[in-house]
Amino acid sequence: MIALAAVLFVSDVWIYKEFVRAESYFALGSRLMVEQGDWLTPHAPDELPLNKPPLTYWLIGISYKLLGANYGSARLPSVLAALLVLAIVYSLGVRLDGQRAGLISVAMLASSYLFLSFARMAMSDMLLTLCVTASLACFVIALTDQGSRPRAWALLGYVALALGVLTKGPVAVALVAAPIGLELVFRFNRGDLRKLRLLPGLILFLLISAPYFFLVYARVGAGPLRFFFFGENLQRFTGQIYGASGRPVWYELAAFFSDFAPWSLLVFVALWFRWRRRAEQESNSALLLYLWLGCAIVLFSLSSFKLDYYLLPAMPASALIIAPVIANAEKLPRFLRRTVDAFLILSAVAILLIASLSLKAAAVLSAFTSLRFVPVGVALVGLGVIVVFLVRRKTWQATLVLTATMWATILTMQWAFLPAFARYLPATQLAASVSTGSVLYTSWAASDWANCLAFNLPSPHRVERLIGDRDNERLLLMLKSDPKSVAVVRESEYSSLVAQNPVLKILAQAETFGHGGLSLNMIRAPRRERLLLIGHYR
Repeated sequence: MIALAAVLFVSDVWIYKEFVRAESYFALGSRLMVEQGDWLTPHAPDELPLNKPPLTYWLIGISYKLLGANYGSARLPSVLAALLVLAIVYSLGVRLDGQRAGLISVAMLASSYLFLSFARMAMSDMLLTLCVTASLACFVIALTDQGSRPRAWALLGYVALALGVLTKGPVAVALVAAPIGLELVFRFNRGDLRKLRLLPGLILFLLISAPYFFLVYARVGAGPLRFFFFGENLQRFTGQIYGASGRPVWYELAAFFSDFAPWSLLVFVALWFRWRRRAEQESNSALLLYLWLGCAIVLFSLSSFKLDYYLLPAMPASALIIAPVIANAEKLPRFLRRTVDAFLILSAVAILLIASLSLKAAAVLSAFTSLRFVPVGVALVGLGVIVVFLVRRKTWQATLVLTATMWATILTMQWAFLPAFARYLPATQLAASVSTGSVLYTSWAASDWANCLAFNLPSPHRVERLIGDRDNERLLLMLKSDPKSVAVVRESEYSSLVAQNPVLKILAQAETFGHGGLSLNMIRAPRRERLLLIGHYR
């Protein structure tokens, strides 16, 4: 299962030459770190030092050293972190609910929307998920292990927690300490405190995490530390920095159902199942899983700055909660068993509809290859096999077939459409037309492309984004003051720029569907636009 997930995760990380979300910040910041030799406070050009802790930058930098600075090597640490998360989830699932539940939890997690997306992104969130999952798994084992090694597991949990702080900061501590602390309150067992080895664990945690911050203080002073701990964490949480997102308090709860889609719809069946089996539980490990998920939702619901992917570290708990329902489907009442069967069939039908919708993508991208029909065939075959298994009352086997159908449909869609979609990835095309030594500006409307363009340019990556320059007055001034400078603008801006400076010329152009990538939104409502490279000379 993990090997198949690896095939899916690496299938397009080198081919998809465009960064989405905040990938470009980590990818470019890591490249600058390697080129400039500054491994202490790596950051992207328009970020302050210690905007994010260094572990993600270090791992991407090591990947660059081994494989070169490219799109795939930037994403490889996230791929490896995702595979390690799957291995931990399998081990924990087997320990808590048996081998079948462990296998199903891996299948669910690896095919859920948010996990599958971030397993292939050059960002710190999957590495944070690995650290939080490893730490909580170790503490769960320490609290439930009746053998002679609970202390070793507890100390290993502190190691993972320290690495989480070096990945994302104090939020790692909050995501681990909150569920473990509440578990101790509910159980109120002094023996559990001894199992957690609080004093030696805290010392080990500080020995791993604190030296880096002392080095930063010794090298650059307290300013970056003050910005990181109070600005990027406390003030972000309260909305004093970056502003409040404006999302309601229930946003994160609603986001859970899309983040863990499609499996999140089974959480209500899982709640009933766990409640009926509460007397059979030899330990309160199930409670810890609910606290793991619930504390993350509550924590980020209280934050003024909310994003959907903040819940990624809680997705392993979701898989471990829901998987036993499928693994023990024969123990469900007839109504709930039929509910689960209906869910699997509807999910398979949804995959078939998405595969059919991909034929529209073929028309949009002019990809009239015979491969465009393969995703539909795969989804149709998967639906048929699922129905056969459900008729034979083999629910957990049907679940694995549904997972395989999702993966195979995604892979065949990539094979069919990604080569055609690559024509609409503008960063590499435009960067190839920039002369050596030229300063590249991006207009305010095209500023999202700045880091992507810089990543494709040779050192020193001279790209400046003119944020806030809505009327392009500064852009025109820069182009006039330095005739060798060039700028990337949207096609809609070009006519007004030429009206004010008639000597500007189009040096290169590229079509794009925006930063969303090959997504359902793009297929449903494609909005093609042009990015133009303009300047005074060719």
